[in-house]
Amino acid sequence: MKDLLGNRLILDTDKYPEYSRDASEITFKPAALYFPENENDIINAINSCRRSRIPIVWRGAGTGYTGGAVPSEGALVISLEKLNQLKIDSSRRMAFCGPGIITLDLMKAAEKQGLFYPPDPASYAESTLGGNVAENAGGLHCKKYGVTRDYIIGLRGITIDGRILNTGIYSDNRDLFDITAVLIGSEGLLAAITEIAVRLIDLPQFSPTILAAFTTPEDAARVVAEITLTGIVPSVMEYMDGDAIACSMEYEKSIDMEPAAALLLLETAGDKYTQDADRAVAIMQKHRPALLRIEADREKSNALWQIRRNLSKAVKASAKYKISEDVAVPPSRLPELVSFVYEMNSEYPLRINSYGHAGDGNLHVNFLTSDDYHVKSGLVENGIKRLFDKTLALDGTLTGEHGIGLTKKKYLQLEFDSPTISAMRDIKTVFDPDGLLCPGKMFT
Repeated sequence: MKDLLGNRLILDTDKYPEYSRDASEITFKPAALYFPENENDIINAINSCRRSRIPIVWRGAGTGYTGGAVPSEGALVISLEKLNQLKIDSSRRMAFCGPGIITLDLMKAAEKQGLFYPPDPASYAESTLGGNVAENAGGLHCKKYGVTRDYIIGLRGITIDGRILNTGIYSDNRDLFDITAVLIGSEGLLAAITEIAVRLIDLPQFSPTILAAFTTPEDAARVVAEITLTGIVPSVMEYMDGDAIACSMEYEKSIDMEPAAALLLLETAGDKYTQDADRAVAIMQKHRPALLRIEADREKSNALWQIRRNLSKAVKASAKYKISEDVAVPPSRLPELVSFVYEMNSEYPLRINSYGHAGDGNLHVNFLTSDDYHVKSGLVENGIKRLFDKTLALDGTLTGEHGIGLTKKKYLQLEFDSPTISAMRDIKTVFDPDGLLCPGKMFT
């Protein structure tokens, strides 16, 4: 294999410890690393691995929380970070991107053309577009604008037998079946993605940021439910509980504010943004916020958003172990979910906080501890199982955007029945009959 793949094949992986893990902090040493620079490199690597029955794990930036980029036993980890080409076609409002392009770089390039790529996960300054496609990432703007799958108009990929796969706009005949949709969110189990075509929209006008702090998490969640019920669709609506706010402020104090039990950050956009903002403020006032601030200055508005943008790093810095789960429920059930998390936080001898995309009921719940015993004794796992059971009882889902990977695969049967899981396995077998792509992920 070394003769075929050349110097971009790394056998001494001890020098690259970051490629042994992702944000889940699960660690497993890869058998080798490979850094292809084009499709031919990937085809050569796939063909070589298939002949020798060597498993393959794809990797973007390693920002995922479910172990999707963690090496499997004996696997070649293929990092797609060098496939970072980017071309903006402003006349057709499209972009053609390599899987290794950083999400924020795509957004900035589009903005220079007066265009907008909305899906913006909290890791957008680090995560790759290929990783976002693999997990169908959402983001702060997902309630109004949608998630990654809503902007993908075509994919180029390579199958396990070394064939180039063209879908959507890349296909002359278009898809008889929507293969693009099958690949999005497939977590690397089906094919290598080598190019991504995305649609862009007009850059929305700047609108004021509304910050409201509340004395209980339930009050903040009730505001979310009521705003949703009235038909207002904010461009962004983010929720943070008191402990998450404290983590953010300890990490970087971007504004001065008193401690609060919960916080909402909201923006509206479009022709009715002023009217919708006024209606949202009226709903907030009805629930008697401890603080209500409307910020029309762009720089000061960015400071407010920094409270949310730095949360992932801030929460991680607050404890030795951070186990992050991303459940989602209908917005009308969000008050029940945040109340449940608040109760768990008071019951357990560890920190449990939450924040997330309130507009679509996507809540990131973090189990935090610096005590090894809490992890090894099964206490954290017990809390996660309770969270999942409650989420499903509220008609929710076990993952909003983080995927299944390694950490959630044993819970898959809680949400899906046996025929559904069997159908998923059948699709996997069609694409990867020998099970060489990301083995051990998603399915137990």
